[in-house]
Amino acid sequence: MEYPRDFCEHLSSDDFGGYREESNRDGYLESMGKYVFIFGLLAVGAVLPLAPSAFGQAQSTISCPAGHGYWDVLSVMMLDPGLASSYHMEGTIKGVTSSYVYTLWDPEQSKVFYVKNPQGNPWDINLYDSNYIYQWITELGKFNGVNHWNDPTSCRKFNNGSQNGMSDRSMRWAARCAVPGGANSAFWNGPPSIQPNNTNYYTYVGQVQEPSAQNLNYSLLEIKPPGTIEITDHRAVPPKPFSITTLPLQYTYSCTVAGNVNSCKSREVFEYGTDTDVNPVDKVKHTYGWVRWRFFINTTGGKADTAAVWVLANTTTTDQLEPGKINLNFQCF
Repeated sequence: MEYPRDFCEHLSSDDFGGYREESNRDGYLESMGKYVFIFGLLAVGAVLPLAPSAFGQAQSTISCPAGHGYWDVLSVMMLDPGLASSYHMEGTIKGVTSSYVYTLWDPEQSKVFYVKNPQGNPWDINLYDSNYIYQWITELGKFNGVNHWNDPTSCRKFNNGSQNGMSDRSMRWAARCAVPGGANSAFWNGPPSIQPNNTNYYTYVGQVQEPSAQNLNYSLLEIKPPGTIEITDHRAVPPKPFSITTLPLQYTYSCTVAGNVNSCKSREVFEYGTDTDVNPVDKVKHTYGWVRWRFFINTTGGKADTAAVWVLANTTTTDQLEPGKINLNFQCF
């Protein structure tokens, strides 16, 4: 979703209008009347039993070593493909849709697309290999006073600056196999002088790359112990609420001192969902991907010698499983 993602220390003050839920309200609520998707699958689900094979299930993406408690992290980060072919996650505010997350998985190109609206514009695009998931593309909000939130030709791209075939796989996001809060769950990414993994990124406006790269200085990625959240499955009539397990990824950035969280200015927590047991509607275990996001500010401003004080500034929840699919519209470069 639209990140302040560092972008705090590099952008002018009007860029702080790009926080996620402000983007959601501006981008979604203005166009709510234009994009209403009603699919026959919902009606079918109302009168027929839900066969597990009809809606897919949690899908393994890698074989993790047994006996260590590893999670297949990429699997949990996606709405499982059987559901994603016809469904997506939504958030609501007072009964009105305020946010969308459509998930598109392209295993041939090792990409996962998180799409933010029915027009098909991505929030983010992640890459992956056998070791890591990488943050690659994120949307562009306000830049030089112009809001590009609905502009598919503008974005930010993480790239380590080495200009080789692997340079896009530089902003490590999570290990493919990790124990939440344990093995493989945490690492730092450094500034551009550190290779091959760093926080260097480029800004594209109207498909044109801006001349100067920027970076987030140091960033810390941590997969935290599991939590819970309630979601609602709209395949059932009436819709069925139930609790699922969440895998939180905590992203702390704009840090001036390696290994010192007190020196960091911003933090985002992404929560990805999976059935704790099975979905009560179709009795199949699903993954739901990105279901909640929270943004925190360190009120000390990142003073390295002062204990960080993290204050919640924004949150977005996409906890409604709804019918609807999109065609991707990514034209940034």
